[in-house]
Amino acid sequence: MRSFMFCLFITSSAMALSQPAPASDSSALWLHTAEESAAVEALALSTDVTIEVTGSVANAEVTQRFFNDSGHWAEGRYRFPLPDGSAVERLEILVDDRLIAGEIRERESARSTYQRARDAGQAAGLVEQSGGNLFTTHIANIPPGQAVEVRIGFSLAVEYRLGEFRLHFPTTAAPRFRHHDGSRAAVDAELNRMTTPTGTAGLPQRPYALLVDLRPGIALSDVSSSHHDIRVEQIGSDWLIELADGVDFSGRDFELVWRPENQRHASQAAFAEHANGHEHLLLTLVPPPAFDAADTAREVILIMDTSGSMQGEPIEQAREALLYALASLSTGDRFNVIRFSNAAETLYRQPVAFSERHLIEASQWVSALQAGGGTNILSPLAHALARPPQDGFLRQVIFVTDGIVDNERDVLELADRDRGESRLFAVGIGHGVNATFLRRLGEVGRGSYTGIAVIGQIVDRMSELIVQLESPVIHDLELYWPGQATVYPERLPDLYVGQPLTVVARLPQLAGDLVLRGISNGRPFEQVMALEAFRPAAGVAAQWGRARIEALERTRGQGADPDRVAQSILDTALDYGLVSSRTSLVAVDRTPARSRSAALARFGLETSPAAGRGPMRAMPSTDAGSFERLVRGGVALLLVLLLLTHRRWLSGSGDSA
Repeated sequence: MRSFMFCLFITSSAMALSQPAPASDSSALWLHTAEESAAVEALALSTDVTIEVTGSVANAEVTQRFFNDSGHWAEGRYRFPLPDGSAVERLEILVDDRLIAGEIRERESARSTYQRARDAGQAAGLVEQSGGNLFTTHIANIPPGQAVEVRIGFSLAVEYRLGEFRLHFPTTAAPRFRHHDGSRAAVDAELNRMTTPTGTAGLPQRPYALLVDLRPGIALSDVSSSHHDIRVEQIGSDWLIELADGVDFSGRDFELVWRPENQRHASQAAFAEHANGHEHLLLTLVPPPAFDAADTAREVILIMDTSGSMQGEPIEQAREALLYALASLSTGDRFNVIRFSNAAETLYRQPVAFSERHLIEASQWVSALQAGGGTNILSPLAHALARPPQDGFLRQVIFVTDGIVDNERDVLELADRDRGESRLFAVGIGHGVNATFLRRLGEVGRGSYTGIAVIGQIVDRMSELIVQLESPVIHDLELYWPGQATVYPERLPDLYVGQPLTVVARLPQLAGDLVLRGISNGRPFEQVMALEAFRPAAGVAAQWGRARIEALERTRGQGADPDRVAQSILDTALDYGLVSSRTSLVAVDRTPARSRSAALARFGLETSPAAGRGPMRAMPSTDAGSFERLVRGGVALLLVLLLLTHRRWLSGSGDSA
């Protein structure tokens, strides 16, 4: 029997912002001048988010307002997250009632243009990709006592999974843990850096307002928010959604969920857009759920991140998720548990057969784990993928983490190189996670990505994942196009029941039928869709451009010519007007506003801290025995024992029947 590998990897770390702030004050808005050694609080920022959803494509605009009350001409800088998969394509600046439109340029050219305009006293703006889903806005020559408005436009695809649509908008970003030599002194210094006001610990929350114009195109049974109170107004077939309090200060990411009345209508979403002389398609297909799972034994590796950035709510969520995964195991399975911070530690030397004794041992061990230390993701991942799975077992790897590390490329290269027949599933823990990295990790590991922002979501989200893991793999997927098409992803992933397949493609014309074929448990299935049935939607072409750029970025570590890759990224980004590693958006007002004799003060505005993430410090990864932990551990063990008793009762009832 063909065997697979699955590991459950629970991790977290932290992300560093580059502008230092003084430790004497928790405010993150600072004025720096050459004459002053200390920084002064000076610049204010507010944010409005407007999102228009048409079917499964969303077009959004983020409006940032910088107000300068410092008495100096100001330059502001702000780093902010956008949703995973965002294609950033528009920049506008409103200053003194003048609207200045931005344009996409090669990155260094855009930066030089901005710097020349700044030095010449002209109002100017620059948007750059900082890495992953993080972007940085620079805005120059804000007059004293006045405001400047910056508008950034982008598109993204809406997620459809297990019967519901999900729109995620991040409002926070945790400080990223920097890779280093691993010494205790280096780890302590890094954790200390992340707990200064330039990290997340002492920063104030910044308010944001949000409006969603939802045009689903189908009847809905429910519209809700996972983390916020909202006001919902239905106008015909459209829906308007706002934050109930108008603005939010909580530091929680926003997630909107809507469910169609008829699931069959949502199982195929197809949109098209004509751009650059080509037709661009975005297609989401959900495979049929009526497959019977083969009785296959599993080898499950659970990996838990106990690094310093997991302190607070994230470590609690990780424990609960791990205990839930342990409780899903059954007789015939094998498993092991790995925890890591600076280094990896395994519960057993090798995977053991599932038994009540081993389950209780594992539950006790997990319940005692604490968070502290650095984040060395490579060590546990390498350990999990080091040897092939035992014959006859389906080995699955689940990676639960916030994914906030600075060596993303090294991790992705390791997973791609060493996974063999393993399947790697990434589960994001907490608010402010690096969803872009985790989604890519799931793709490289031929698995999937699941986000868990709060403890209340653990049962539902982990249940969804467990259903997928216990369902048969739908493999050997192939798409048959009626003409020449450039398609992403280039290699279609294995799918689990209820897991959607989202594809973007570029082709000469919309004509003919698209056919999807695959195999599950030896049984074929086929889905057919006429290309003429694709509905027009703005943002589809940008999604294809973003997917192509991501695919090109991944070839950097696969032996591709770096100069050729860089040029292809630049050409694609310029053709589709997208911010990328090789391009930026720049806008310049041609009329100078500041005289050359007037000084320009610079401000760094830090990202709001993520909700539930406490101060980070070096500490042991096992509990010394506090009463609170003892009670929590006892409750967790009681839960496990109740599950075992329930399982025995069901088994006895089945035998007697």
